[in-house]
Amino acid sequence: MKTERQDYRFAWHALCVFFGWGGWILIVRVARQSKLIGDLTEGLLRLIPFVLAFGILIWLSRRSRLSMPIRAAFLTLLVTVTVLLTLGLTEDIRMLDDVPIIGQNSAARPGIEYFLNGAWLACTFVLFYLTVRSLVRTSQELESTLVKLRDAQQQSIQRERITALGEMASGVAHDLNNTLTPVVTYTELLMQEPGLTEKQLRLCRCALQSATDAAAVIRRLGDFYRGDSDTASHSAVNIRKLMTQIPLLTRPKWRDEAQLSGRMIDIKLELDDDPCVWGNAAELRTVLTNLVFNAVDAMPEGGIITLGLSADNGHATIRVADTGTGMTQDQIARCFDPFYSTKTEKSGLGLSVCHGIVRQHGGTIEMTSDQQSGTVVRVTLPTSELEGDDSAAGAAGSGPGFALRCLYIEDDEQVRDAFASILRAFGAHVDLADGGAMGLERLESHEYDLVFTDLGMSQMDGTEVLGTIKQRYPDLPVILLSGWPRHEVLARMSEGAPPDEVLEKPVRARDVYKLLESYSTSKSS
Repeated sequence: MKTERQDYRFAWHALCVFFGWGGWILIVRVARQSKLIGDLTEGLLRLIPFVLAFGILIWLSRRSRLSMPIRAAFLTLLVTVTVLLTLGLTEDIRMLDDVPIIGQNSAARPGIEYFLNGAWLACTFVLFYLTVRSLVRTSQELESTLVKLRDAQQQSIQRERITALGEMASGVAHDLNNTLTPVVTYTELLMQEPGLTEKQLRLCRCALQSATDAAAVIRRLGDFYRGDSDTASHSAVNIRKLMTQIPLLTRPKWRDEAQLSGRMIDIKLELDDDPCVWGNAAELRTVLTNLVFNAVDAMPEGGIITLGLSADNGHATIRVADTGTGMTQDQIARCFDPFYSTKTEKSGLGLSVCHGIVRQHGGTIEMTSDQQSGTVVRVTLPTSELEGDDSAAGAAGSGPGFALRCLYIEDDEQVRDAFASILRAFGAHVDLADGGAMGLERLESHEYDLVFTDLGMSQMDGTEVLGTIKQRYPDLPVILLSGWPRHEVLARMSEGAPPDEVLEKPVRARDVYKLLESYSTSKSS
């Protein structure tokens, strides 16, 4: 590419020099015909500019790394013009008129001059052609560069949008998780009520799963823009059991919403095997949910969605098929790109998020489509020999009461009452404080086994409360509750007194149970 640009510049310089020299020759000839100069003077005036032009072109050629075609055309042109100039000088020397070849009376001279003039003209056209070709290639390279710059700019814009989305998700995570805490807590407590039917329990489990998955989505969006992957939350997941939850979780989309628009959509399960994979159940549910939602959008006339599962050679294959309109090959090639969507009202993040989750789980996701029969998405994941944890989606089981005296500091009334309810459900005695100042006052007049405090509070936040308690009561365990991810909280507390434990909102009952059990055991010993 660099050589072609140098060819382009040199060819233009050479043409300019030759055209300038040709114009000067024309002026000199007109001057001679007008009897302003003699024949010898005309020869000298033609030779001296040629020497200058020759020197300029030699200097330009030495500065440039020219290609062979340009060099050959240039050298041929120089030789041709040199010979013509030499023949031109002999016209004014009468003693050479009868010399063979160069003399004026030589029969061979006209033919040689015609040949040299033809070669000169041919070389000039070759240089002109090479110049135009270099110009075309340069313009193509320029266009290609502009396309690459435009693509890079678009990718930069997309990265900025992803970063802004992640920062926005991090900003609302605390408020959203506070909002979800009462939903999760009261649903878990409701599931412990006697007399519930199997249908009521199933609906409660579905509501609980949706609430915890919503918190996981916000956390994952933050991880998505930072490029993090929280593998610490991975465990053995029973894929068959997880897939049986999907029809109920997505029913508002594929049944209720579809019926409102006059469509009839049904879901079929074809679960041939019962494999387990090592991963995050909430993230895998998100993948399946997004794929079902895409399938619903692809069936404007209704149809059937098939969820299939098979296992072979250490891999589990999940298949989501629809009988919709299908996709073109160009759409399939771009469907996993961030912000690409065939629908203007969609963000285009669904499939790109699915692709990222599957890759983090060490799997692959592939799509085949036919505009006649619909689309099939296959997700392949490596299986695990460990059994899935059935308690991952359920509420806390009944256990012994823990006679612990707890202080809970929280400025949000709904969150405070919800978390206090679950502490009391496990037998703990709970005092409440609506802020850091009230909590410290209670510590002066009461003795407690555990202190729970929220991180984000007005006037005095959890960091100040934690530092004050650790300074006054260094042996008193303090558990920090936050809507922010655990690693971000610990990073924020790196310079001060660290908390004894960090619980991420929405807090699950089983996590509270394990924590109370641990401190109750240490107190007894």
